[in-house]
Amino acid sequence: MLREDCAKSRFADTRIFPERVPVESVSSHAWRAGPEKPELLAGRVHIWRLSLDAARLGEEFSSFSEAQGEVLAPGELARASRFHFDRDRVRYVRCRVALRLLLARYLDLAPPHIRFTYTPNGKPELAADQSSRQLRFNVSHSDDMALIAVGVQDALGVDIEKIRPDVKTAELSERFFSARERAALRSLPEPMRVAAFYACWARKEAFLKAIGEGLGFPLEDFSVSVHPEKQPCLEEIKGDPNAGQQWSLLDVEAAPHFRSAVAVERAGASIAAFDLLA
Repeated sequence: MLREDCAKSRFADTRIFPERVPVESVSSHAWRAGPEKPELLAGRVHIWRLSLDAARLGEEFSSFSEAQGEVLAPGELARASRFHFDRDRVRYVRCRVALRLLLARYLDLAPPHIRFTYTPNGKPELAADQSSRQLRFNVSHSDDMALIAVGVQDALGVDIEKIRPDVKTAELSERFFSARERAALRSLPEPMRVAAFYACWARKEAFLKAIGEGLGFPLEDFSVSVHPEKQPCLEEIKGDPNAGQQWSLLDVEAAPHFRSAVAVERAGASIAAFDLLA
């Protein structure tokens, strides 16, 4: 999620995710409902899309205020209680419940039994004894949209950003982009810069989330491609133009007025896009 703020039971049933055929594309017209029992191979990442304000989701979770305690861990409930606005709390709870329901499919576990551990920088991972296949996941949400990425073995990160046309691209890029990215952004025509800014930000965030270091990894120390209409790539890491070759960086067209990307620590990784509520 864009860090402008830095600058300033019954739910064990997973029927809300009906079975369908997987798809290969990530265009806005390619999203389909995923399989009931998804299977993953190394180098393949599943991207699941969820609208946290969807009417159907509200119906499915109509009694979530009572049921959330059956699914979420005490730490998740504690975090939910700290949200100031009810809308944000509801979105957070829905996203966490959906994550557990989804991971339950891959792990063949009841959602409340799934346990998470956290890296020193706070990145959540599955408890080692629950993931013999080294299942990896990452979650991002912005406004009412959420993406959940699931893969095996390879580090991965996903990011989604709600596009705000009035974003101060020059000011924020000076603070958070590398010199190479700033130059690329300035070289583009003015009408393209908002789209380019968000493309760059989503790609950078996806990589940072994949390595699990967040802003602990200096933003100047790596560069991603900026052009919003060209194939994304990691252009250099700590001055090494070859370091990004072991990574796949892919744009994901999740919804109008949003920008999103996924980073996978494997060359040639591919993705399949699924709708949780299709």
